[in-house]
Amino acid sequence: MSVSSERSALDRPVSLFEHAQRLHRLTPDDPLPDGGHPFPDSGGGRPEVPDEERKPALTAALRDIVASPSLPAWDLHDLCARLPINPGYAAWIREVAPEPSSQLVEVARWLVGNGTAWRAVTVGLSLLAGHAEQRDVPLLKVIGRLRFADHLALEALTQIPGAEQDVIWLAERSRHRSRLRAVKPLIGNRDPVIRGWVRSTPRELLSSDLARTISEAHGLAELLSGQPVDDALWDQAGNLLLAMTSTRNYRSEIGRYPGALDAYRHWVALADRRPPTLGRAALLATVAEDLRTGPAAPVAGESRGRLIEQIGSVLSSRPWMETLRRNARSGDPVEARRAAWVIAESAKGGVPEGRFVIRVVVPDPHPVGFPVVEARIVIDGMPVVANAFDKGPAGSPDQLVHSGQLRATSDPQEVRLAEAYCTEGCCGALYVTITREGPEVIWKTWRSLLPGDHSLETRFDAAEYDREITRAEQDHSWEWPARTVARLVAEQFRADPAILGRWNCRPGWCTAWMRDFDTARLTFGYPARRTPFDEPSVQFGLVVDVRDRDPVATAAEIVESIREADPKTTAEIIGGTQDGAEKLGLAYRKPSRW
Repeated sequence: MSVSSERSALDRPVSLFEHAQRLHRLTPDDPLPDGGHPFPDSGGGRPEVPDEERKPALTAALRDIVASPSLPAWDLHDLCARLPINPGYAAWIREVAPEPSSQLVEVARWLVGNGTAWRAVTVGLSLLAGHAEQRDVPLLKVIGRLRFADHLALEALTQIPGAEQDVIWLAERSRHRSRLRAVKPLIGNRDPVIRGWVRSTPRELLSSDLARTISEAHGLAELLSGQPVDDALWDQAGNLLLAMTSTRNYRSEIGRYPGALDAYRHWVALADRRPPTLGRAALLATVAEDLRTGPAAPVAGESRGRLIEQIGSVLSSRPWMETLRRNARSGDPVEARRAAWVIAESAKGGVPEGRFVIRVVVPDPHPVGFPVVEARIVIDGMPVVANAFDKGPAGSPDQLVHSGQLRATSDPQEVRLAEAYCTEGCCGALYVTITREGPEVIWKTWRSLLPGDHSLETRFDAAEYDREITRAEQDHSWEWPARTVARLVAEQFRADPAILGRWNCRPGWCTAWMRDFDTARLTFGYPARRTPFDEPSVQFGLVVDVRDRDPVATAAEIVESIREADPKTTAEIIGGTQDGAEKLGLAYRKPSRW
């Protein structure tokens, strides 16, 4: 079928395909600026269709299209452009035409190549997926440069036999997370080049279950046991091992990978054959901490000590240490602080000794993803959370240590040791009840949603337990300057409620994020009293730059400035509604740094 067109080329705007072609010539190797916006034609305003009517309206309109493939092309285009859809509706579109006729596939092809409205192109891409051919590869690669079309174009490309390299080409020129749309269908591909590309997926994109799927499909442990293992494979393996310990996808998967222990043994044994780099040193230091206090500990079992010792030997060897010291002198602040972090990590030693140990673990200070600081509790050498709860990290030191929650009294107190990545309300948390009986502290009545025996009691010598709690509460050596500022300000707010109270405000949280290393963030609520749900209230936030400033002096300056002047005049509203702010007599401004 040849799709007819009754509209003169002079009467229509530039097609999105032509627009993408022009932008591709300007930016051939990177994602397009702003995803290709602005488009030559907006495609009309958003159709006003209530959510509950959207699918029936979409279904009815698509049935008209399916039933009338011989309509003039531009009539079909304009009908599609008015549909109440977005690219996420592709599955609905395919439900209406699960087996499109050859005529309808030609219509879809025409819409992708000639459409001037993104909704019409979306319909075409949705119908073309699973029915595209080699001749469609250039069309899909170009239209896929536009952000609204990248996922759908990748989906269509992955189903064309022989288009694997084209999938990779488009994935590398699309927004960062689009790579996952390409990786998943290519995991089972046997081409060594494609397998290497799959394994090279950046760790911040890898969920724990995807990392395990890749490791199993590619036989990671077996690859590491063979010869030769080049630097690229070693780097990829380290990233996969770390990704499998992550709880960003609801649970850690390292304990479910059958080859985990063999992979750790081979990977660590090969470390001293690698040229030393800061990135590899950070990989080794992170794996070592995982073996000490993290999800790798239960997996490695009795092998932990030996593996940690091997990693320590590599990092402390002359070539590696010279590299790290050179990096630590770098003018690049990220490079310098990462090197200093690795040097400190390499001096930690082996498995924590003692009946009860608290380890504050600061991750690689690299501004990628959202790394968090954890207070990991180790009992008889085994990390509690990693051994009993795989759905989230251990609690922060602010929550567990500096709050005083771990202190034991004669009144039993239930303490949350870890919360699921997706929040407790979704997938639970790990709780324990702490109490003191004479010369002993008892942890009992463990509670979580995970299967297993949580009825066991653990007893500690009270004097030893108290000493470790006191040591952990007083140890701030792990902090970086912005985190110190946040802690000192929070302490002042707690000690003197009048600092904020004079402005009818109440303290919120104060912290510093590793991804924003040189910034402290402070929040407070207004009004000070807790208001009913139907009464207006707002949350304010202050962002403080700490770079090259003394933390103690900076914290004192912040507190003094809040004593002297109403902080509502300088802070940004980050919580509550514009209407609520106006009812409270506040000028609402959209936050710029949150």
